[in-house]
Amino acid sequence: MAESVLLLVFSITVLYFGAELTLNASEKVGAKLGLSPLLIGMLLIGFGTSLPEFFVAHIAGSQNKMGIAIGSLVGSNIANMFLILGVSGLIAKLSVFTKGVRKHLAVHLLLSAVLFFVLTRPTLNLISSLPLLFVIGVYLYIIKMDLGEEVEQEEAVEVPREKPAILFIKLIAGFGLLYVGGEYLVVSGTKLCLALGFSEYIVSAIFIAFGTSFPELVTALLAAVKKKDTDLIVGNIVGSNIFNCGFILGTLGIYNFTLDVSFQLELISILLGALVLFAYSYKEKFFYKKTSVFFLLCYGFVVFKWLENS
Repeated sequence: MAESVLLLVFSITVLYFGAELTLNASEKVGAKLGLSPLLIGMLLIGFGTSLPEFFVAHIAGSQNKMGIAIGSLVGSNIANMFLILGVSGLIAKLSVFTKGVRKHLAVHLLLSAVLFFVLTRPTLNLISSLPLLFVIGVYLYIIKMDLGEEVEQEEAVEVPREKPAILFIKLIAGFGLLYVGGEYLVVSGTKLCLALGFSEYIVSAIFIAFGTSFPELVTALLAAVKKKDTDLIVGNIVGSNIFNCGFILGTLGIYNFTLDVSFQLELISILLGALVLFAYSYKEKFFYKKTSVFFLLCYGFVVFKWLENS
């Protein structure tokens, strides 16, 4: 068991450095394109921090480990929304609910509802996952339409210039580390399941999901502590959750999984969180501490129910 824990820590560390390299290069690419902090958070960092989930989910899917593939994704989305937003909101006042972010929160809510429909079916295949891919297509179109507006309305992020070749090497190295980290995370997670007597799904939803959410956590905490670009925090979380469910889970349909696990608790939690965020964006300007406490309590409740039912 000690070997499995060490392997788990090693894989999370590799994922972290892989995500750091990828994020660093992505931010600089975004700056070269003249993108704002909000759009970088939604698109580049949101997608970039979802790369660990992508590699873990597809490595597990290729090995027919449905519990790890889907568990890591729904667990990551729950951790992103309730744990990371909750902790960030306690550290800094997040003045992020602006008109520009509401359309992204609307897509997030729509995708959460579609996810509820997809994962309550008996199988996940190419046909049943098409609605998820359709929503992610709509989201990418919205981002494309926003590009011109964001460049005109907000200042670009200032970062040191770097040669395109160096950025390309960083991206390739980052992807390589993410693949290696994802491979070992699946292996260590499987061994921990056997050692602890938990199902693959429970271990992936709690431990592996936390590991793959680590880049989101680091990005959010750094922004919160510095109290700089706090709109990037929600942009990061919402963008990451959209890519997790829309793109990654949508592409898992190629493995034709039989869904022999009930996802009711997870789906209701994800839908509730998305609904609260969307409604909150119209009612309040700031993400207050009382809401952060509510989100953290929700995360604690979900983890408690997972362990209770394991």
